[in-house]
Amino acid sequence: MLYTLNNVCKTIKTAQEEICILDNVNFSINEGELLAVLGSSGSGKSTFLHTLAGLDNPSSGEILFLGKNIHTLSEKEKNHIRNKQMGFVFQFHHLLPEFTTIENVAMQGFISGMKKKEALQKAQELLEIVGLKDRANHLVSTLSGGEKQRAAIARAVLLTPKVLLADEPTGNLDEKTGEQIIEVLMALNKEKKMALIMVTHNTQIAYQMQRVVELKVGKLYEQKIC
Repeated sequence: MLYTLNNVCKTIKTAQEEICILDNVNFSINEGELLAVLGSSGSGKSTFLHTLAGLDNPSSGEILFLGKNIHTLSEKEKNHIRNKQMGFVFQFHHLLPEFTTIENVAMQGFISGMKKKEALQKAQELLEIVGLKDRANHLVSTLSGGEKQRAAIARAVLLTPKVLLADEPTGNLDEKTGEQIIEVLMALNKEKKMALIMVTHNTQIAYQMQRVVELKVGKLYEQKIC
């Protein structure tokens, strides 16, 4: 089991009210699984993803990641898990414009202490998988939006994490490019055996996953896939 959520609650207090994001959620996610999380704007999809990543704490309950309660770990232990076992892809790619595509992809390897030659070799292999082999030595500032997102995905999976957490990865892309990004994500899931947990508002994309849940008024509702 990759994730186990036991009686997880998350509330946010504002000046006017207390908002319930997660309401006594009990849920599990298997290793290697493809999961889409749907929800209306403001439903707390991103907060849910951040909670899975240990970036935000639940108000109560526990979230087990590979059997460990991630929110009781020290910040050093959390950072180690996030760096080694979790990959992140956001709506905005957050690439470094002064570096080439291959340098951006290899950056996580450099930071983790991987030898430069090994990191660049792995980065090159991933750029081939995501269709950017010919753009490896171009500055990322010269890439299209879809190419930048592919580079961000390659960077996220350089260390072969157990799970890729994706927050609206196609949100800023046109429909055709968005479909290409989903194809890349699913190919990486198949080849690297990593789970994909993707927040999206796009039902067409969501229903390409193995499982779909909808976050509504703090509850996770599993959707039937025909």
